Amino acid sequence: MELDRPTRPLLTYGTYPVLAFVTAAALWSAVRWNLDRDAVIGALTAVTIVIVFSVERVNPLQDRWSMTKASLLGRDLPFIGLAVVVEQLATAGVSVVAASTMPRDGFGPLARIPILAQAAFALVALDLLWYGYHRAAHTVSRLWRVHGLHHAPSQLYVLMHQVFHPFDLLVSRFVISLIVFKTTGISPDAAFIAIAVLGLQQTVSHVNSDLRVGKLNYVLIGTETHRYHHAAQERGNYSSVVAIWDIVFGTFLYEPRRVPDAFGLEDPASFPDPRRFHAALAWPLRRAAV
Repeated sequence: MELDRPTRPLLTYGTYPVLAFVTAAALWSAVRWNLDRDAVIGALTAVTIVIVFSVERVNPLQDRWSMTKASLLGRDLPFIGLAVVVEQLATAGVSVVAASTMPRDGFGPLARIPILAQAAFALVALDLLWYGYHRAAHTVSRLWRVHGLHHAPSQLYVLMHQVFHPFDLLVSRFVISLIVFKTTGISPDAAFIAIAVLGLQQTVSHVNSDLRVGKLNYVLIGTETHRYHHAAQERGNYSSVVAIWDIVFGTFLYEPRRVPDAFGLEDPASFPDPRRFHAALAWPLRRAAV
């Protein structure tokens, strides 16, 4: 599929700037007036999802990739509910460990640089660890049994950014986050900013809409680049937020006018049907065929 001129240019070019402005304003307000960080992250997540959900309903990239009642209730909702629980537990775990072992204002040389630079460093470090795990999850059969769940659906829309196996979420939300936030010495405010930007990019990257950001695709992984990662016949774009690691390791894919023909698994029969919730959860624990 080739993209032509956008049918709704205001949505195509304006959605991401609006989301970025809302996120920046919320983060500035939280740091400036010391607002409850968890409440701000929760509100930002809700606002982001409402905006992009509305945009993809009004201006879908492909109708066949849109969310339906059957896909939400019959497949995605149990995983979304489980993801919310796992993410809350993982975030609480990271917070407890960090609060009990790290100085309140961070430590080391990174804690003395501007807060935005700290957050940027954290995002690059987070994505380096995620890139390594994520690329391995596509090549190591046992890890693929975990991560393949996220690729099993043949659609791609905003709520699918929560369709993960809990083992995947524990790696990304607990293990990787704890390593970065505990070892780099960045301040809690910097970690808060990094988490908010991470949430924005992960949500936007799964939107089924014609959103375009031009050269920014070479800096941040978003809607235009992450869709290649979900394509049935493509391999690449393993990063979650920043494009630097895919560029450095030669796995960056971006063709501004081209859209993949199909999403999902190259061989759907190789993975349990994601509508079978318990079978998909148990798949990584089953003995591999000889």
